Amino acid sequence: MEAIEEILPFLSIKSRLDLKAVSLSHVLGLTGSVDGIKLLIQNETLLKHLLDLTGDESESVAKDAVLCFVNITAEESGAEVVVDKVRAISVAPRKLLFLLTNFCFCFQFVDRLVPLAYQAVLDENGKLSDAWCMVLCNITRPEHLAEQVVTHLLAIEYSIDKLTTCFTRVNYNKQKCHLNYLGPLFSNVSQSNSGRAVFCNQTTGLLRRILPFVHHEGSIVRRGGAIGLLKNVCFDSTVHEWLLSADMDILPFVLLPLAGPEEFDDETNDRLPVDLQYLGPDKKREEDPDVRKMLVESLAQLCATRKGREYLRDHGTYEILRELHKFECTPDGDKNVLNAVENVVDILIRTEDEIGEDNLKELEIPDDVKSKIETMNDDVEK
Repeated sequence: MEAIEEILPFLSIKSRLDLKAVSLSHVLGLTGSVDGIKLLIQNETLLKHLLDLTGDESESVAKDAVLCFVNITAEESGAEVVVDKVRAISVAPRKLLFLLTNFCFCFQFVDRLVPLAYQAVLDENGKLSDAWCMVLCNITRPEHLAEQVVTHLLAIEYSIDKLTTCFTRVNYNKQKCHLNYLGPLFSNVSQSNSGRAVFCNQTTGLLRRILPFVHHEGSIVRRGGAIGLLKNVCFDSTVHEWLLSADMDILPFVLLPLAGPEEFDDETNDRLPVDLQYLGPDKKREEDPDVRKMLVESLAQLCATRKGREYLRDHGTYEILRELHKFECTPDGDKNVLNAVENVVDILIRTEDEIGEDNLKELEIPDDVKSKIETMNDDVEK
């Protein structure tokens, strides 16, 4: 702690460049460990200096300062301090003479950080845009912090709309920043009610613009983020009818990555969405099990209402999941995805009279249904 206090003066943005660079290098090294981060986040002045240095004239200094925040916020305790930290400063308001000459004005650290990060991402020539994307991702990852950060983002006019433009224009940044982490940021933002409402705004069409990236092969980060957003949006059963309507038609986006090279008869193909008909032997199933799980969980949410369940049944969802279930039972499969598949299949193979509910949120599959699925698979293989 004493060592931190000793270098604090050299971390001021007004300090000599060589002193700033050496001191900042030491701080960056500390952010590489949990203990180091715990030490740093106790020092309010140090965090303020780091934020100042993200705008330093020296590119190397600014880069190291932003990387410090990437590492600090990667730990939940660090993200909590950055979002919840309240700092007091002394100001002298000249116009409010009826107040004391000086008074304590409090604001949150994140009040300044979020606009800085947002503007850096929006800068087409920004060299640190990817790093700032990661900071925004980190501070929105914990669900209990997401709502607060979203509030700050939405305070900036059209912020999510503009970030969506950055995301959908793959070569938006001219300094080779890929902005892939905007995907997870959108997913994190959609954890909150206000965030989901922005993406489900039918006038702006933001969700429609992002949907194609559910199939993006260039980056698992970008693809996974888009799918995470889709899954979170599906948690709101009030928008299911819209999501499954011709205007949005999200079912092909969900089912296509789950489909493999399996062949179906003509009757089954006719029920499937057009994009899933006659895929051929070269069709590859999504390789990442976490991504497959999110897609299946999206289907589980779409089963919440009777209309949703009937739509899924009528459009070949069961048949796709039946083949996916067989795959997840192989050595290349994943137990967690298998369980998720069984949850959805348990609903789809039941009649509505058996279900007896219009809205379902927690799905559990009994042992007898598991046996039934295995029997079905045996029959198919024969």
